[in-house]
Amino acid sequence: MSLDVLVKEGISLPLVEKSGIQSTMVVCSFQGYSIKSKVFDNDLNPKWNELFTFPLGKRGITQDDCVEIVVYTFRTDARGKVIGHGKFPAISLLNHPEQAKQIKLKDTSGVENGGSAILVFHAKPVDSIMETKGDRLAQPMNHADLSVVKDVYQIRFLIHEARQLTHTPCDPVVVLTIGKDTKSTQICEDSIDPVYNEAISFVTYSSPFEIAKDVVHLRVLNTLRLDDASLVGEFKFVMMTAFQSDPIGWDEPGYLSNDACRTMFRKWLIITHPTESPKNIKGFVNLSMSIMASGQKLLAPPQVEPLLLNVFSNVMRPSEVNAQYQRLVVRILHCEDVAPMSADDAVSENETLQRLALSDPYVAVSYSGVEGLTDLMYAEYNPVFFQDIIYNIEVPTVTDTLIIRLVDRDLDGDDDIIATYFLKLSSISYSSQDDIGFDPTFGPCFINFSGAPREITEYNEQLQYLNDGWVPGIGFRGRMFMEIFTKPSYSVGVTCRVQPSAPDAKAKSERYLNRTKFVIAACCLEATMIEKADSVVTFEVSCGEFGNANSMSVDRTNSNTQPTQPLFDSTRYYYLNWDAGAPAALVVCEWEDVIFRLETLNLLQRIYDKFEADIADVDDAIQLELTDRTIKSKMKNSLKTLIDNLKLDLPELPDHCNELDKRLKALRRFRMDELIVKLGRMIKDVNPSRDFYNEMLLALEKVGVICEEPQTDIPDVVIWMIMKNIKIGYYKAPIHWFLESNVAKGKFSGSTRHIPFQYVGGDGSSIATLMKCYIWFGSLDQYYKWRVPYGGTYTAFAETYENQAVMGAGNWTSKGLQRPGFSDVNGLLALPKINFEPPNGWFWVSEWAVTPDFSSIVGEDFGLNSYTDEVFEVQTIEIGDDWSNPLLFWMNSRMELTIPRDEVENPEGWEVTVDWHVDTMSPGDVEGYQYALDPDSSDYCSSAKSYHLCRRRLWLRSRVKVGASRVLTIQESVEKTGGWEYAKMFTTKFHSGEMGSDIVRRRRYRRQLDSFKFGPITFTMVLNNQKVKVPAQILINFPDKHFFEVRTHVYSGRALSSPDVSGYCNTFCCVSVARQTQNTVTIWQQLSPCWDQTMVFKDISIVGKIREIKQALPQVTINVYHRGPLGDEHLGTVTGMPHESFGKPYDPVKLKWIPIVKNGENAGDVLAAFEIFWTSKPEPVAEEQKKTKKKGQTDTDISEEPEDIPFDPPRHPSGNGYQVPPGIRPILKNTRVEVLSWGLRHLKFWAKKPIDNPLLEIECGGAMLTLPKIPDLVNLPNFPQTSHYFDVLLPQGFTYKPPINIRLLDQRANGFSPLVGKYVLKSFSQYDPEYLKKKLAAAELEGSSTTEESEGTPENAESISVTETETVIVIEEEEEEGCCNCCCFATKKPLAPPGPIPIIDESDDWEFLSMYWWSRYYAMQGNKLIYKTFKKHELPLLVVYEKEIELYFNNFSDSIQQFNMLRTEKLGGDPDEDEDDEKDPYTGMYKGSFRIYELSNDGDDRDLIYGSVPTAGSIRISVRLYALQAIGLATPSRLKDKTCDPFISVTLGPKTIADTTSLMKRNRNPRFCKIYNMDTYIPNYPELQVAIIDSESTDEGRDALIGQTKVDLEDRFLSIKRPICGLTERYMISGPHKWRDFMLPTQILDEFCTANTIPLPSYAEDGTNCVINDEMYTISEFEKHKENFEDTAIWGPLKERTALYVLLELGLVRDYAEKRKLINPVMPGVPQGKMLMFTDIFPYMLSPPEPMNIDPPLPVDMELRLIVFDVTDVETVEEVPPLKPDSDTLHDLMIRGQFAGDPEAQVSEIHPSAVNGNGAFNWRFLFRFGYAFLDRKRCIPGEIEDQLLDPILTISVVDGDPSVAPEPYAFLHLDLTYLPRGQPKEEWGVMEMIPGYEEPPPPTPDPFAEEEEGEEEEPPPRPPKIQYLNLFKKKKSQGWWPMYKKIDGFLYKTGRIKLEIEVMTKPQAEQRPAGFGRADPNENPEIDEPIRVSTEFPEIDVKVKTVKFVWKSPNKPKMILAGIAQLLGVVSFSIIYNLPSALLSYLISYIG
Repeated sequence: MSLDVLVKEGISLPLVEKSGIQSTMVVCSFQGYSIKSKVFDNDLNPKWNELFTFPLGKRGITQDDCVEIVVYTFRTDARGKVIGHGKFPAISLLNHPEQAKQIKLKDTSGVENGGSAILVFHAKPVDSIMETKGDRLAQPMNHADLSVVKDVYQIRFLIHEARQLTHTPCDPVVVLTIGKDTKSTQICEDSIDPVYNEAISFVTYSSPFEIAKDVVHLRVLNTLRLDDASLVGEFKFVMMTAFQSDPIGWDEPGYLSNDACRTMFRKWLIITHPTESPKNIKGFVNLSMSIMASGQKLLAPPQVEPLLLNVFSNVMRPSEVNAQYQRLVVRILHCEDVAPMSADDAVSENETLQRLALSDPYVAVSYSGVEGLTDLMYAEYNPVFFQDIIYNIEVPTVTDTLIIRLVDRDLDGDDDIIATYFLKLSSISYSSQDDIGFDPTFGPCFINFSGAPREITEYNEQLQYLNDGWVPGIGFRGRMFMEIFTKPSYSVGVTCRVQPSAPDAKAKSERYLNRTKFVIAACCLEATMIEKADSVVTFEVSCGEFGNANSMSVDRTNSNTQPTQPLFDSTRYYYLNWDAGAPAALVVCEWEDVIFRLETLNLLQRIYDKFEADIADVDDAIQLELTDRTIKSKMKNSLKTLIDNLKLDLPELPDHCNELDKRLKALRRFRMDELIVKLGRMIKDVNPSRDFYNEMLLALEKVGVICEEPQTDIPDVVIWMIMKNIKIGYYKAPIHWFLESNVAKGKFSGSTRHIPFQYVGGDGSSIATLMKCYIWFGSLDQYYKWRVPYGGTYTAFAETYENQAVMGAGNWTSKGLQRPGFSDVNGLLALPKINFEPPNGWFWVSEWAVTPDFSSIVGEDFGLNSYTDEVFEVQTIEIGDDWSNPLLFWMNSRMELTIPRDEVENPEGWEVTVDWHVDTMSPGDVEGYQYALDPDSSDYCSSAKSYHLCRRRLWLRSRVKVGASRVLTIQESVEKTGGWEYAKMFTTKFHSGEMGSDIVRRRRYRRQLDSFKFGPITFTMVLNNQKVKVPAQILINFPDKHFFEVRTHVYSGRALSSPDVSGYCNTFCCVSVARQTQNTVTIWQQLSPCWDQTMVFKDISIVGKIREIKQALPQVTINVYHRGPLGDEHLGTVTGMPHESFGKPYDPVKLKWIPIVKNGENAGDVLAAFEIFWTSKPEPVAEEQKKTKKKGQTDTDISEEPEDIPFDPPRHPSGNGYQVPPGIRPILKNTRVEVLSWGLRHLKFWAKKPIDNPLLEIECGGAMLTLPKIPDLVNLPNFPQTSHYFDVLLPQGFTYKPPINIRLLDQRANGFSPLVGKYVLKSFSQYDPEYLKKKLAAAELEGSSTTEESEGTPENAESISVTETETVIVIEEEEEEGCCNCCCFATKKPLAPPGPIPIIDESDDWEFLSMYWWSRYYAMQGNKLIYKTFKKHELPLLVVYEKEIELYFNNFSDSIQQFNMLRTEKLGGDPDEDEDDEKDPYTGMYKGSFRIYELSNDGDDRDLIYGSVPTAGSIRISVRLYALQAIGLATPSRLKDKTCDPFISVTLGPKTIADTTSLMKRNRNPRFCKIYNMDTYIPNYPELQVAIIDSESTDEGRDALIGQTKVDLEDRFLSIKRPICGLTERYMISGPHKWRDFMLPTQILDEFCTANTIPLPSYAEDGTNCVINDEMYTISEFEKHKENFEDTAIWGPLKERTALYVLLELGLVRDYAEKRKLINPVMPGVPQGKMLMFTDIFPYMLSPPEPMNIDPPLPVDMELRLIVFDVTDVETVEEVPPLKPDSDTLHDLMIRGQFAGDPEAQVSEIHPSAVNGNGAFNWRFLFRFGYAFLDRKRCIPGEIEDQLLDPILTISVVDGDPSVAPEPYAFLHLDLTYLPRGQPKEEWGVMEMIPGYEEPPPPTPDPFAEEEEGEEEEPPPRPPKIQYLNLFKKKKSQGWWPMYKKIDGFLYKTGRIKLEIEVMTKPQAEQRPAGFGRADPNENPEIDEPIRVSTEFPEIDVKVKTVKFVWKSPNKPKMILAGIAQLLGVVSFSIIYNLPSALLSYLISYIG
């Protein structure tokens, strides 16, 4: 629903304005939304009649909702006075949607005031929203009012940006789908907050009714991931949303009529993942949408900054995502030093002592477009607010920026923005679930506002845009003390309210306001390169208001330097002469004690700067193509250094730190530790590639995030450059850069720097001046311990100017002036000499003296090397006279009387080159006269008229400087002129010597002071009854001043950005060093100018000792200009420091390429070098001077002596300066540049016209080669001639060579040939014919060194100490050499395995494995069983490339390179280029190559390398594609079931093969194993396209493209690396790996040597060795075991085998398989899966070589036999209670066995009444399955796709009665490929046998349990060794294994089991049959019935178990013998024992 509120009128509103004039406005609020009405002027019964519409959300109208109106007055204060307010409950609208109410108004106290307002309410329903199951989709229920008339409609989306994406790292792309059409944006690399601003358009023929039902499906994909993992989030909405939208900021309503454009402006979409909880928000996407019919115009969006838009009202969320709210409190406490905003508020320049009129400030805080205002403070410089602006906001929120503005109330118009501050909430909060996370927290602390300069001048009025904050501010505008915190929210809706702060807010904040005095000391050593010099220049150092000379809130201090007139440097710039003393500025300021924050920031900044410098060093090493070993070493060292730095402790926090300080310290420590872990992993994976370099850049960004400090409190240091009382330039820097600290000092503290000043309001392309400055910042206590740099001494002066003017009859007087007789330099303050009194602690050391500035003494020719004297000969006549006898006099250029021409003297040190002569260049008659009415006339003409009474002509005299000219000293100037300086006005430039037009003059008085404790000094004066602080002038004199000579060697330039449409440059360099500037010669119409010039700068003076000067050498600045018809145009700037060798033997510097920078971007390079020489040192200090020397001054380095400088370089041929001297200047050699021109490709449009008549020019070193035209650009875009060359003088060595410029022109009608594209080839060392040899040698050397290292200290070596009680886990098989995944240059090092594999086996079926191509593939993918088999028998392996193969071989550009021609429009070309062309920066591609080599001095006696290259005609080739498998296919058309029915489509030229026979149903990883043979012509059809099609996947049953990949056949066919057919590692003439190339290895080797100018190889007679390039290769190096190569029916001849091994060593492409990304054109850059494939290319032949068999092996039928003998100690539940307390438990046990993939488990018979978990079974299980040996998986055939599962056997012990224990008692999972060997003893069956077993924590002891006394239990016996095996290799294993149960994530032992496991093939099983259980045939082996005792009498259980144990014991025979022996013993004992008595009885009876 929506609610319309019509505010009709007000009735009898009370008058609250005392003036009687009252304007009213209404603010209507509902559900958190507020809308303002227009203002109705001066009426107590206003008729507003305004309609307000409030959108209702899903919750509609609730019981508590009210419509609230507030009537305000207007133009009284920031929010106006409240006239009255009222409320209306909205719940009644549910029953009566339309109502009219008269609402009575109440005042602020709640009492009715008699006024009322009439409102009309209308609650109208709109199309409701309902949810569609399965899709988070909002659909309209009813839109019948839309038109059904069809038309052509354009649906246009503008994707603005995305924010807070959750994927990291992320290269996001936004994909839009409407119906069947899908389009996407460009990929934004490495950003979770990407900015797109891209338009996407869909065109449809439909009606609004149908369009409104269409669904827009927006997805954000991460291109760094594949398929499902690439989806970041999605959002769906219906097009009806655009018809219902009410965009903010637009005058047009959102719901428009059918004939108007439908719009939706800047909506934020919340994206979620369809498979995750909707609460997990994945990010936000901002877009606009328009629906336009044919003929309609697109509505222009409002020009509003995105940060100012109301985000909360423009959020679209899925129906499941409910808004959550949080309360954000912004507490505004008070402000300081608020800047005035108008001339009425500002200090007048001429009324300094007037009252300071103040601003009327208030604070406006805006968040997500919702603004809160504080109260207005009238005329406050330091307003106090203490108000809370409370936002009830939705979380998570889109906006991260809080906008805080200081606003000045303006009664005459819109309020003025004083300044703006942007605060990032992400910098004061951290989202995390652990203790590290915290909500937004800030302060209490100060924020500093910056913007335009504070002074209100006409110049600064143009800079008010700086106050808006969108451009970085310059000047200090004020400070604000504030606090931010959050609270939980219990209300719903986005609101903003303002309320007074808590009563204790002031008391809590005062603890953070303790202040400390600080000092900023700045010493200005040098100011040069000043472009503008109309007046004197002053510099002002300020920090906040401190140092501001115009401030009335703080006392003036020594912040300004002395006014100095700039002097010309004779070439281009001006400089300031500070020889009399370097001006210093001392600014005393008071700030909060936040040094601990600055120290932390300095420590982190130092870490960042160090790592940044290390990364730059790595970048240089990569660009210089250093060895991989060197680059890896640099990378490792930089990462290790960073880790060590990140381990440093952060400074301790003081007691007065706030909550954010504590949170940030913990967060920084957390991030540092987290980064340390990541860097540790990076060190292990270091590789010398650009990808790893980019990872280091990401790590640098993370360090930068750690360095962020949102609370700095102290404002930045700003140094202003002031001219004519206007601040024209500035330098701004953070205060912590200059901090002096014992913990962590600033990076520039106490050091001298060259700082460039930017123009105020400039674009940064040029500088105002370059200052050499020393800046120091510290506390006042530290300042008193500080020493002046370079041993300088302070000198303080009181200064005043005496002013006079010509009055009356030429008398000079001070009376009647507009300025005081004695004043400051600006004439604003009256400063009589008698008013100066020394401050406390200071005393005078001299009297007042006239001391003119040095610049006023010198003449106009000072600093110039040549000068032209000018004097006018002026003649006048009376009326009626002729020119025969005129009155003659002489005047200067200012038309002032001067001495006659012949009396003008030639100054000392000058020589006249051209004597006085008449200027004939100016307009005049034959004699050079110009005529006018009188001498003062400005209208002179060249012809005489009758009324002309005056004429003149100009005389010129030229002179040059030949020696040192004498300049008057200051004393001599005072004696000669009295020290006066003259001018026409006080605001114009002063000069020495009076002239006729001068009417004012002045002279400067100074008086020196001194103090025992030097510091800031100001004089206190009373002017106009007010005390005024007048600062003294402070100068620093340096005792040590050395003189140097700087030589700048500027040789050439490259890649300059020409502003000329021809692409050529007329360039010269302006080189500046200190006060001197020189220009090079101008090189006309060159692409790579060669100046070859050395500029010598002599007498460069630098203060300090030599050891100090080494740390502060003068900066060399080179400005490159283009001399055009409209003047010089700046191309960029080069800066650098000269090389010094003080005290060392002279070593010539080396030229290097230095980048040209313009506006922060690279604009070319200059080949230059700079060096400095020490020429002289100062005189020793006199004894009397040493006695008076002050503290802090040091002696000169007497031991250091100047060096001998080299002779001057040779003169330049042009006569202008010197030439680069030998030893530095490159040696020029006659060089030949051979050009292999192949053709042009992909020519596009330029200036809306196709490039159909191209002309290619190649230039190098001034020599130009024009290639012939292409006759037939469409059918054969190759050049008719391929080989060209030209000879040119080029520097020796590739470092100094100029670039090769490739220019593409289009010859159009009327002779117009515009430059449409260009390419600058800077580095071309790879085109050296010797390059390949050098590269191979380097690779081999590095490979051998690496081998030696690995042999000495293997990386995987481990030392293991084993004790008797430890269990050792070992692998039976030993490690062996491995293989590599890819190699560009093979070495003799054994190949490394692809990665660690846990189990290593060998197979006896090596012949079976070697029969298949897939065996080689799996061997390289981690299957060591196959890998070891191939290595053992030395069978050929292959290389598997995880990406496209061309990425590993530089796009196969070794023979023919691709040069993308950069569109000249990007360089300032045609501005009329249409929108599509502007997106493409290239106009075409040139294919070709070069060979560059030096020729002998005797001439050219060699053949052309490209001389034998045939003409690039059309070539017919045969292509064989091996399509193996698709991997991870995406399912864009089947999003629900996530599957596809793929088949292959191959396109080559006009032929397409849609192979439906390759269709694989419901398979995302189909294994095609298809071979396609096709023919084509290159270059006509050079591209092979392989596409994967999803069969019948659309709703209409059409096929849909999943993805495609394209292969450039032409590049492969022409490459020297020979990727046309990969080289097999072994030369075999038969078998599955038979040689398949059409050429023999010896032929290929000969062809390779010829192409690379290598001598042909030579072979031994028996073919066992080969010599190539002076290196011998022996076959024994590659074939280790001769027995493997004895079968001659398989292995080829020895010679061919040797040649093959040599080819492999030379780096040619080996037999390979590549995984190419599949890309869908509608989603460019987003991989849709990968394609495993490889391609063979042959010249066309009738019978090509036989293809390779790529069929995969079929699964092998196997049988697994498992025999379960016994289980013991199985822990069971006590379901059957024992008869006696100590009796055993009885359970019916049963064994269950299940093999992975079987639908049902097999069970054994039941062991009834098993005692204590001990059971006997003797039961056999049989499992029959198919096993894929290559995959090492069980294969389950399927109708659609075979299923591969790990061969895992699961054995469990269960209860025979499921009602007793439904869950098994114990488990055992056995992986047959990684099986722990069974233990022979039962007690050795321990849990450590289970792979990955983790011992559970010990149970918590019972604190109430009684301790049992007794002996400690002995630890259970452990096996000496645990072994793992592959059952498919060992076939059989038996013994004891542990059984376990998982409880709380840990495995607990619950018994043991005795097993016998055996696996065999189906034929083996048929030969050795066995039955299930104990069924027939019960054999192999035979299983006996188990012996069990099942009894109801537990008292005899022990005896039964004893008999059972004896009977089953393996020692049964011994026990039987022992029993028999015992029986015999008993019998014998009885006989012997009874024998005497029996014998006696017998005798007695016998006798008796």
